[in-house]
Amino acid sequence: MTTTADPHTSAATSLTPQRISRLEVPEVDSLETAAVRNFFAHQQREEGLTSNWFRALSLNEGDLGRLNGYLLPLLGTDGRGGLTAREREVIATVVSGENRCSYCHTNHANKLGKVAGDWSFGQRVAIDHHQVAELTDRERALADLAVAINNNPQSIRDADYDRLRELGLDDHLILEAISIAAFIGATNRIGIALAVPPNPEYTGIP
Repeated sequence: MTTTADPHTSAATSLTPQRISRLEVPEVDSLETAAVRNFFAHQQREEGLTSNWFRALSLNEGDLGRLNGYLLPLLGTDGRGGLTAREREVIATVVSGENRCSYCHTNHANKLGKVAGDWSFGQRVAIDHHQVAELTDRERALADLAVAINNNPQSIRDADYDRLRELGLDDHLILEAISIAAFIGATNRIGIALAVPPNPEYTGIP
């Protein structure tokens, strides 16, 4: 008897990456640091997955723990005020698109789409934010600053900050935007160097 493969199962299997790093990736259960294990357990509960990028970095557990302590609050996971969740993800998505980091590009475009309530919005911002009419003036100025920080920080002038101040951003928020853009650029470079693929859950329309 001939059996036909379930097309949904086949598609899911084809999306599953064969590896998630060019280097060794430890199993979550083998990690020695309780805080790192708890991070992955929390991510599994909240998102139903463990991030390929964080899994790749878990090879050096101490570094991952310290990185999380800085990166996650910058992305607003601690419920802090300041920049909105959408503004933070606009910055992260634009920078990841500029650097062509497949994991970060897909991840942040997906998160931006969720925050905005429009999946295509995140994808379009990742490709070219200049073409996205729905961006607010403030988001557009933050995106322009993020591109300058990533591609040519020497090009930034006082007038760029004056523009942001005119749009309601104080110096604390401007520094926060700078930090997000610069640090996401660093995470892009790690992801590219390790060839971390995006989780399949980040690649399709919800």
